[in-house]
Amino acid sequence: MKVEKRDMQVFIALWIKNDAELWAELKEVEILFLVDRFIKEKSFTEIAKEQELTERTALLIYKQIMMKIERFVSAEVARCLHLFNAMLEARPEKPFPIFEIFLN
Repeated sequence: MKVEKRDMQVFIALWIKNDAELWAELKEVEILFLVDRFIKEKSFTEIAKEQELTERTALLIYKQIMMKIERFVSAEVARCLHLFNAMLEARPEKPFPIFEIFLN
């Protein structure tokens, strides 16, 4: 099965929308930060400009959100989001190449 960037965005969007634990632990502003970063694929610089923050502050907010997700939602989910973030940082123009998932 081939998974494309759009598939990943839909998956993350549905997870953010429907995860009760996530909504219980994060503030709406933090959830919107996740949407900007992973769904809209905004850089920390863009997010910082929109929110009138420094880029360093935006990065610290991201790290704080990831710590909350790891602690209260799931360490595995946090690990996956860190991986997606690394992909966005490495190749912002095309972060998620098509890759295959083999179903056994």
